[in-house]
Amino acid sequence: MAPSQTWNDVRIEKERVAVSITMEGGEALSGSLFAPQIYPPGGLEDPLQLLNEPEPFFPFGLPTGEVLLIAKDRVVEIVLDDSPAGEELRGSAPTALRQVTLAGGISHVGSMRLEVRASRPRVLDYMNHCTARFMALRTDAGVRLINRKMIERVRPLD
Repeated sequence: MAPSQTWNDVRIEKERVAVSITMEGGEALSGSLFAPQIYPPGGLEDPLQLLNEPEPFFPFGLPTGEVLLIAKDRVVEIVLDDSPAGEELRGSAPTALRQVTLAGGISHVGSMRLEVRASRPRVLDYMNHCTARFMALRTDAGVRLINRKMIERVRPLD
C-alpha cells in the first residue's frame, strides 16, 4: 500500500442489511449490519454467517450514520427486518417446530433446521451439539437470529 493511501482505500464494499437487535440488558437497537458482497455479483453474505464468524465484535450502523461495535456475546437476538414471513430456511436438513424462551423471558415459536449427523435428528441432539454462536429461527414475523448462549429453554412442538 502506498504511503498516500488510507485504510479506506482498500476496504471491501458492503451492503446494509436492516435489522433490530435486542441486547442482554433489554435495550432495543434498530439499524444495519454490513454484509460483504460475494460472488456471484449482487449476492450478499448471509447475516447468520457474519454473526457466527469467530470475531467477538461486529459493526452496527445506526440511522444517524454512527457506527457502533457490538459484542456478539451480549446480543440476545437479531430480527432481520426484511425477511418475509413464510420464507423457508435454507438448507437440506429437516426442520423442527419449537418454542424458544430466551434470557429475560422473551419467547418465540418457530421452526429451525436440525443440522446433525443422524438418520433421526432430535432437537436435544441439535441443541447439545450445535457449536454456532447464533441459530436461525423462522417465525410468523420473519427470521430471528438467536444467540445460543441466551437460550433458557426449548420446548419441541412437533
